[in-house]
Amino acid sequence: MPENVAQRLAEHTRARGWDDRVAFVADGRDWTFAEVFDGAARVANGYLAAGLRPGDRVLLALPDSMEMVWCLLGAWQAGVVAVPVNVQMSREDLERDVLTAEPALAVVDPETAGWLDTAGLVRTTRAEQLTAAAPATGFTAGGDAPALALFTSGTTGKPKLCFFLHRDLGTRLSTDGAGVVGLSVSRMYFFGGLSASVLATLGIGQTSVLSRPRATPAAAIELMRTHAVTRFFGQPSFLARLLLEPGAAEVLGALRVAICAGEVLSQRLREQLVPILGERLINGYGATEIGGIAIGRPADYDTPSAVGPPHEGRPVRIVDAEGQVLPTGERGELHIRVPFATRGVARGGLGPDQLVDTWWPTGDLASLDEDNVVHVHGRLDDVEVIGGQNVVPGEVERLLESHPGVLEAAVSAVRREVGHTSLRAYVVPVPDAEPDILGAQLLDLAKTRLSWYKVPDDIVWLAALPRNGNGKILRRHLRAEGNQFV
Repeated sequence: MPENVAQRLAEHTRARGWDDRVAFVADGRDWTFAEVFDGAARVANGYLAAGLRPGDRVLLALPDSMEMVWCLLGAWQAGVVAVPVNVQMSREDLERDVLTAEPALAVVDPETAGWLDTAGLVRTTRAEQLTAAAPATGFTAGGDAPALALFTSGTTGKPKLCFFLHRDLGTRLSTDGAGVVGLSVSRMYFFGGLSASVLATLGIGQTSVLSRPRATPAAAIELMRTHAVTRFFGQPSFLARLLLEPGAAEVLGALRVAICAGEVLSQRLREQLVPILGERLINGYGATEIGGIAIGRPADYDTPSAVGPPHEGRPVRIVDAEGQVLPTGERGELHIRVPFATRGVARGGLGPDQLVDTWWPTGDLASLDEDNVVHVHGRLDDVEVIGGQNVVPGEVERLLESHPGVLEAAVSAVRREVGHTSLRAYVVPVPDAEPDILGAQLLDLAKTRLSWYKVPDDIVWLAALPRNGNGKILRRHLRAEGNQFV
């Protein structure tokens, strides 16, 4: 098997005769596998003509598009490290990522991150300048060389760069994707989105629909209808909003599979999706640093904490604060045995920091049942202390989200002016909900079902919870308010 990931994927698709098969649908036209690799080869030569050398980093400030696909694959072909970033971040956050990545070049899109051309942070170019080059005919060495660097979600602090080697990528190759049309609303700067849109397309021969603008729920429904999408990938929070759109049940019901990942699947959303999708709904759980942890079908379980069994060849265990393994059913930190883990670094120039064949602490509060199904209860660093008692926010949030008037909810500790600490709930109500009535119902529900110290003192109504580009709740933003007397 070729050591260079781009060569591996190119030879795989050509060996199966997919050159003329449609790989991507983007910008109003079809793109064949042959066109994918021709564009990538041109970009590879464009990088070399721009003075990049193997090991240099190229920042891809591009929307999900054919240009992004070409620039990813072209970087891998040339031995350059691709660093996709979220172009819909604030200017301040994107500047931070540029400085952290320390790239030799940035590829920018004039409609999204064109301001980088004149910001003076990094040398820039456009994708059309790279694709004007003649196709490169060779591939650089791969193997243990870095190919990709992705930013961590930044939910607990400044995002770091996680490097992936050529040997880590593009290894799931098969021929079962004929007739599969995929849509990922998770973007390519997120490993799940990159895998669902690019690696799955080239690995199994499916067709993927790309949306240059970030798809809204209404736009996603239109894309699924127009292109007869059969495979969907996205975050639970996106699915919750999609269900509010007319025709959502129809397009979801036509899918062969819907995969959700990146967030906890709430009980209420599970109860809405299972009747529509049944066993075609898949819930995935993983982390950027280590990949997949567990996967399962929500229809198989009657509790919202259940994800599924760990991936094959990846044993898990639950340990206490002293590192002692806990018995079945007890809660502690989930550790997983992985073939490799990529630790985030603070600067791109530090390069890969990988561990091989190691037990990795996930930082998640979890348990294992008698069937070895992983149950996730929340983040250990999310635990709040109220009245001397530990409170796992996820337990309270799941209860609030079980109410039909709640779209999503989060809780955090708040220091009150009189000196005590209690919980505050942040709730996104469904359209047309009456806040006064809904608020009273939610507090009554909490008082009925929860211990006193788990009951929120008050509720703040939000149009949306603060989330990062990967869809994860930014709890530090909620806590920042909680650190002020209210």
